[in-house]
Amino acid sequence: MSSKIGKKRKITVWTRLGFGMGGMANSGALTFTNSYMVMFLSTECGLSAGEAAFIASAALYLNAIVCPLIGFVADNFYATKIGRKFGRRRFWILVAIPMMAAEPLIFIVTPYGFAYYLTLYIIYNIAYSFVTSNLSPLTIEMTEDYKERTYLTGYKHVFGNVSGFLMATLVGFGFGWFGETNPFSYFIIATINASIMIVSLIIVYCSTWERRPEEIVQEKIDGVWEGVKKLVIDVLSTFRNRSFRHVLSIVISIRFAAACWSACLSFFIVYALGIAKSYESVMEMPGKVVAIVCTAIWVAWMVKKGFHGPWYVSTLGAAGCIIAFNIFAAGSVTGVTDVTVAMIAYPIIFAIWKFFYVGFQYLPDVPMNYMPDVDELITLRRREGVYSSAQQFVQQIASALAVSLWGIVLSFSGFIATTGNSDQVVQPLSVPISICAYMLIGCAGFFILAAILGRNLHIDKKQCDTLCAEVKRVREGGKMEDVEPDVKALCEQLSGFPYEKCFGHNNVGYQEKTVKPAE
Repeated sequence: MSSKIGKKRKITVWTRLGFGMGGMANSGALTFTNSYMVMFLSTECGLSAGEAAFIASAALYLNAIVCPLIGFVADNFYATKIGRKFGRRRFWILVAIPMMAAEPLIFIVTPYGFAYYLTLYIIYNIAYSFVTSNLSPLTIEMTEDYKERTYLTGYKHVFGNVSGFLMATLVGFGFGWFGETNPFSYFIIATINASIMIVSLIIVYCSTWERRPEEIVQEKIDGVWEGVKKLVIDVLSTFRNRSFRHVLSIVISIRFAAACWSACLSFFIVYALGIAKSYESVMEMPGKVVAIVCTAIWVAWMVKKGFHGPWYVSTLGAAGCIIAFNIFAAGSVTGVTDVTVAMIAYPIIFAIWKFFYVGFQYLPDVPMNYMPDVDELITLRRREGVYSSAQQFVQQIASALAVSLWGIVLSFSGFIATTGNSDQVVQPLSVPISICAYMLIGCAGFFILAAILGRNLHIDKKQCDTLCAEVKRVREGGKMEDVEPDVKALCEQLSGFPYEKCFGHNNVGYQEKTVKPAE
């Protein structure tokens, strides 16, 4: 494998495809595990709903701590021989590859119980964090062009949706062929999924490149505790970036809503709608195809019109779909409608849902790509890893809170845990009612909140191009006093700082002596 350190090249279709394969892991790796692990542990392994949900949430809380460490180490990894040989960010993608093998091991019924599943799920989540913490910064390192960053992000989401389609196929095949209550079904699905992820990450590594070590300011850290201090200060300092705060507010809302959806979806399908797991995957196939195709619509819309219009449509549309799902669930639970009605309605609503899903999953990534550029305006440093870490930190916390809440809801609903033969157990009426309430409040409610919060974010191609041009001008020796009035106003709007306090003339982040304020 070529290191491709500093070998910047023209981004071709093949480059986009290779980078996009990262979406198979970034958006697809945890799809099956997040959707079915709690159900598997509580219906096949004899763990209580609370224990299963604790495993899911504990790993996410741990990742919230690990992610900043990953970003910090990656930002400074050129100081090592390994980093200079394999890349400061791409090396960690390599490390994640063998760790993906933990996924099928999670879906094995063993006598080792709680500790076994917790350990493996932590390993799997750390591998996922290695990928997500370093994939987005690669977009920034490979190009400064707004359109190319947008297209790279778009391709990543296309492959994420392809992964979703493949998972639907695998789930339908696995449960249909081996049986819905056969634990081996879960293992087969997870094994195939992990194999796809491993191949995808190898392609990502071979298709991407990074900035040259000499382009990166290497900061000297005196001792472990000094390094910890720098990490904490740098991560916390990202919240002084006005644009980043705005992006994070919508990211947190969306992440919480999406985590609520993933956590309770399998339970919602089986216990609220009354649809078998094998049929669920088949009925989702049209929606998965819609997700693959319509990504191009959101990319083109974002490139041409900016953020706001697409954002409102995607979030409010998603909320509407959640409400529609629950209307049909209410009919099934009360016996007003037959399960056949739900089976007809589900694939139609799901296809519409996937259209909006692509939008709210994709759109926040585009302005997020420019947060390190706003940070360079403020600090005169390149801290892609720090920003990725801060983003991952709040996302993991939001996801963990959603899963923790789901565990509480499921436990108090009266859900009956089993060790196999779950189809022979009749759950009390309080279970589907609790599931529907959780989905309405956690999913629909936070999608609406995300739409409201999106009004504070103002960033488009023109603004991004102006920002990057100004940062480049000053970086190459241009005088701050020569700034154009409209450019100055934009810089102040995006950063939240007076222009005179930008470009290192502040105390934002760890104060490294090697970084001199601009003149």
